[in-house]
Amino acid sequence: MAERRTRCAVLGSAMLLALLPSAVRAAWQVKPSVEVRETWSDNPELRSDDQKRSQFITSVAPGLTVTNDTPRLQVSASYRLNAFAYSDKRDTGNDRLNSTLNAMARGNVIRDLLFFDASAGITQTPVSAFGPVSDNPYSDSNRSEVRSYRVSPYLVHQFGGFATTQLRYTHDLVDSDLGGFPRSTSDTIDMSLNSGSSFQTLGWGLQLNRENLQDGIAPKSINSSALASLRYSLNRKFSLTGTAGYDKYDYEGMGEGTKGASWSLGFSLEPSARTSLRMSAGRRYYGNSYFLAASHRSRNTVWSINYSDDVSTSRNNFLLPSAVDTVAMLSQMYQTNIPDPVQRAAFVEAYIRALGLPRSLPNAVNYFSNRYTLQRQFNASMAWRSARTNAVVTVYKMRREALSLVQYDSPLLGAGQQNLNDNTDQTGLSLNVGYRLSARTSAALSATASRSKSLSDELSESNRQFRLYVTRSFQQRLSGTLEVRRNSGGLALQNSSYTENAVAASLSMNF
Repeated sequence: MAERRTRCAVLGSAMLLALLPSAVRAAWQVKPSVEVRETWSDNPELRSDDQKRSQFITSVAPGLTVTNDTPRLQVSASYRLNAFAYSDKRDTGNDRLNSTLNAMARGNVIRDLLFFDASAGITQTPVSAFGPVSDNPYSDSNRSEVRSYRVSPYLVHQFGGFATTQLRYTHDLVDSDLGGFPRSTSDTIDMSLNSGSSFQTLGWGLQLNRENLQDGIAPKSINSSALASLRYSLNRKFSLTGTAGYDKYDYEGMGEGTKGASWSLGFSLEPSARTSLRMSAGRRYYGNSYFLAASHRSRNTVWSINYSDDVSTSRNNFLLPSAVDTVAMLSQMYQTNIPDPVQRAAFVEAYIRALGLPRSLPNAVNYFSNRYTLQRQFNASMAWRSARTNAVVTVYKMRREALSLVQYDSPLLGAGQQNLNDNTDQTGLSLNVGYRLSARTSAALSATASRSKSLSDELSESNRQFRLYVTRSFQQRLSGTLEVRRNSGGLALQNSSYTENAVAASLSMNF
């Protein structure tokens, strides 16, 4: 496993290094970095309380960030390799080496005609919704590495003011270190035709989708959908909306249909540039379907409330992770003060680094499963700022109901636990507060609480994480952090619980 991760780290580095020849251009920026961290933990393996033992963990984490922002090409890639050494024997539950990668690119190959999107990622992801959950980098208890990439070229053409059409092809891959969750690939074709500026009162659209999905356990599946939409604008602020379509999924269901017609009715309200509300209700082949997207921005706050339901898979969630985008919320909040998007992005990035705020907040634990599920998700988030303080709060509720056959999770969970992920309900709350003590020093508090419940096996457990840290900038490129952390939660499958208390100090250098 370590050898495989090392190869993955080398591939991640190679991907970034391939961009370096273009760094001679002024728009490219290449920033190496390194962090050295010393951590004391009384339970680094996140074992049950009667089995825990303390250790010192030394970690070295070299990293590389590559960015480019021009009208024709935008690139943002960040890679980090984490290496760990332990004061005592390294037991199962701790990593020796792992890595993270978050890379995205957007480009205009032929002006106003041919574009592309691309992304790649390496993450350390929870295997199950029932088990220890922690953001410490060294623990691999209930965690495995997931590698993914996505490449999507697309054509766009505008027929004057009549309509705009788009044809997109997407190829993606998801792989992991977990034997029961094999490598899978997907090839998707999307086509859309939407009314143009000539249709001010009555707008229309047509979307067609076809996906070819293959993995090493479930049979090959071909999923397709068609959707037609109408929008009638009563005035500039209020519109009525409606859709009608058809879904056809190719998974092996549990005695229920996998295809059928769909429809919805709703409205869209935009009373100002700061406020928007979209709602709809309808029906799809799996039952009633609802949608809500509301947002509001004031001088010092950003509010967001969302609800949706759809058929999905774990691999789709790894490619498009469900999360509250901290960067996007802060960017909205500073939109009035810093109108220029490039300057605003630079300011938000510097602010997040200075206060140690997370770039995103997860809405739920995306556990491993080879089955199709019906996901019903609600989340609400709020960002607030004052002269010295920034805070981001999010609340979520996610319900997953398995749609395809249970046998495909037997290699993943084992025959005795194959029903564990049939139907799950997750709720959670997270709070992140950053406070600037001085021009060089800031403090931050991070607290999360979550609860997972299996509606099939009547299992439930709660997890809590608390972090308090202070960051000091010694020089322009050198900073240090002192952190206190506590994790606690249940181990429902072992009928026990765990706690971890840790103290860490680190130095980070940007070159």
